[in-house]
Amino acid sequence: MGIEVLALSLPSPSSQWERLSSSHQASTRGSIEMASELASSNFVKPIQVPIRRLNMQQWCSIKARNKPCASQIEAFTTHHKRKENFQKFRPIHKLEPSIHNIRGSFQRHASASEAVLTSKSESNSLIIGNEKVGVLLLNLGGPETLDDVQPFLFNLFADPDIIRLPRMFRFLQKPLAQFISVVRAPKSKEGYASIGGGSPLRQITDAQAEELRKALWEKNVPAKVYVGMRYWHPFTEEAIEQIKRDGITKLVVLPLYPQFSISTSGSSLRLLEGIFREDEYLVNMQHTVIPSWYQREGYIKAMATLIENELSKFAFPQQVMIFFSAHGVPLAYVEEAGDPYKAEMEECVDLIMEELEKRGINNPCTLAYQSRVGPVEWLKPYTDETIIELGRKGVKNLLAVPIR
Repeated sequence: MGIEVLALSLPSPSSQWERLSSSHQASTRGSIEMASELASSNFVKPIQVPIRRLNMQQWCSIKARNKPCASQIEAFTTHHKRKENFQKFRPIHKLEPSIHNIRGSFQRHASASEAVLTSKSESNSLIIGNEKVGVLLLNLGGPETLDDVQPFLFNLFADPDIIRLPRMFRFLQKPLAQFISVVRAPKSKEGYASIGGGSPLRQITDAQAEELRKALWEKNVPAKVYVGMRYWHPFTEEAIEQIKRDGITKLVVLPLYPQFSISTSGSSLRLLEGIFREDEYLVNMQHTVIPSWYQREGYIKAMATLIENELSKFAFPQQVMIFFSAHGVPLAYVEEAGDPYKAEMEECVDLIMEELEKRGINNPCTLAYQSRVGPVEWLKPYTDETIIELGRKGVKNLLAVPIR
């Protein structure tokens, strides 16, 4: 079975770390449009990044274990789910009680994003007189060297939004994070060593920030763009200090996660809430928060274009299964905590497939989830198990699309 992975390779002097998700290019397009629309209704061109294909045929030899039932595969292997079948979750409702404390009250905006929170002020205009405008891009962060891996993992697992302990056991959060980070560090180092010795996320995010800055200046919005990482440098706290030094008076907060989740955008926004609440300068700053933007036209079209281009390289494109692999979250986040991530991810895939249909592409697709940790149940079906099961069902050609 030939498996093709949709991947990006950004131009860089040290290219050995490159094996990047296609969603970075698409998210650059989506985030640029989202921030730019606050100043102009015109859309900007997507960044042109070369795509290279990776042969992952050896993945099929993975030994089968805990095979998912056939009904699971059938439920996720479909031409695509119709948009009306998805429950419409609006993360704005989850965020309002929390973010309300930062500023006092927020105004909902019915825009193309349908998920924008803005602090109330005397004016809704982004630019007033000599106001200084800033955009804060929030991302996960990643170790830049192999020595950074263990402390990065500690920061990650010390976050209660990543590992949620019962209230009576929360005093164990940091000891548990230390234990997990030490145990996982050797294996994680092997992975980072295979891509050049560190995560490329900072270089990618810095490149996105620069493209956004250029796009805003072209629209006569002389905004400064900042990068704040959740678990490694430059930390969100460091970005906020720079924002204050620069005298920014209006701030757009844009998480670089298209879909909202408690463990990604939610964690970053809760950290930001605490920083704002304790700082008088920030409390008085007008700011806008964009919780999610997975339904943005630019993002959807960029993803569809990437998929369309790769399908054309197959001998029989119409026979290719489009395999979306998303990062998973514990099932309890969705079922007990009300995390909208699963619903937004499914709707995102549906919108991409609808866009492909408009272009005459009617391939079947599958959505699965990867990167589970620990003994708890995560969102299913799992990526590794699903690939094996598809092979058993006779699927010969697969286009794997990392989606974020």
